[in-house]
Amino acid sequence: MKKSLLIAGAALTIASLSFTACNKKAAASSESQKVVRINFQTGNLCGAPVHVAWKMGFFDEELAKIGQKAEFVQVVEGAATLGEMIASGKVDAGYGLYATQLQAIENGLPISYTSGIHIGCTKYYVRGDSPINSVADLRGKKIGVPGLADSSVMNLKRKLMDVGIGVTADNNEVEFVAYASADLAIALNNGAVDVIGAHDPIATKGELAYGFKKILDTGTDEKFRNEYCCQQFVTHKLLRENPEGAAAVTRALQKASAFVEAEPRAAAQLQIENNLVAGDLDFNAALLEELNFIPSRSLGKKTFDNAARQLQKAGILKSSTNIEKYIEQSYIELFGVPDGYTYDSATKTFTEINGSRS
Repeated sequence: MKKSLLIAGAALTIASLSFTACNKKAAASSESQKVVRINFQTGNLCGAPVHVAWKMGFFDEELAKIGQKAEFVQVVEGAATLGEMIASGKVDAGYGLYATQLQAIENGLPISYTSGIHIGCTKYYVRGDSPINSVADLRGKKIGVPGLADSSVMNLKRKLMDVGIGVTADNNEVEFVAYASADLAIALNNGAVDVIGAHDPIATKGELAYGFKKILDTGTDEKFRNEYCCQQFVTHKLLRENPEGAAAVTRALQKASAFVEAEPRAAAQLQIENNLVAGDLDFNAALLEELNFIPSRSLGKKTFDNAARQLQKAGILKSSTNIEKYIEQSYIELFGVPDGYTYDSATKTFTEINGSRS
């Protein structure tokens, strides 16, 4: 009997030790699991692909396939900028207005873009009673924008160059003034500026509230209608240490973008229900439907190439920069990532798009 009790006690001790060892091993495995930190913003309607990829589990699904997980880092207007968060190592991957980061990349911001996500979310307005009718009328005018390095500035400078209005340091014929996004419509209505450049939904809300006249829409303008405004990026640290994770988040965001293209109302509802974007469902859904969310790596790179070359001519990118090297290092093709995806609402399936569309 005593011998049996000793054997049973030993067995329990071994089982206990084994259970403890398994728990420690599981904890260690969990702690060592690779995490990809992805940026997101609230109030940003065209951030729908990130919101969809997050809340519908596309990021989790793609990362789980390679034993990794996602964490989400909020970028708040008025706090640290996305560029600052990338530089300080708080963000590994994400999505945003690519042209806003062109100069920062030239100055050492360690990111590369991996896919175009959507086209057309920036619009330019004058007051309804303004004599200005097109970009060609902007010589000598004051233009309100969300930031002096914002994509609204970069795009407009490219368009101004096309119509012969100077934007270089030696021949600058317009003035850009920065305002908080929410104050742009008020500044225009009050006459503090002659023109504003804004991103949706703020752009269209201002137009409807004040009866502004639209003089340029990047979603329909011949120059910009096939160029991506918002693109997917990954940091160089992520590329070095975790290229599989970089590919996974790119695929997830491409899929989410394709979903938004096919299901704009469902995407708008998801944003509202998760307190990511406020507003009326019909209004938000109509704006998402107006935008082009068909993702493409090849067309995204062509966009980047076009902008970089023209902005170097404008003196915004340095003349000393090797533009070929700059483009190749700043826009890359990841192994295992297609050119893009489409989504079939009837079958709820994704189809890869392969081959260059440039």
